[in-house]
Amino acid sequence: MKPGDMVILRADRVAVQLLSDSIENSTNVRSVAYGKLGDSTSFRRGDTGTVVEVNTENTARVKILYRSATWWGNVSDLLVIS
Repeated sequence: MKPGDMVILRADRVAVQLLSDSIENSTNVRSVAYGKLGDSTSFRRGDTGTVVEVNTENTARVKILYRSATWWGNVSDLLVIS
């Protein structure tokens, strides 16, 4: 997965939670997991996003452009559209 790739949810997923930069970079994610409105969004089956960045410290995490904002999600939840 690399910047510019279009992604969708894997077939075995119905929806996953994407996180904002503030939660992704928090040292205590557990305390802010249900933070303010707008700190997370649902990425659902049938939605598409564009990879913006792969986390250099944790390649299991990827930032995608989705609904005019950028969000962090798990690479394992996503499938690159070929």
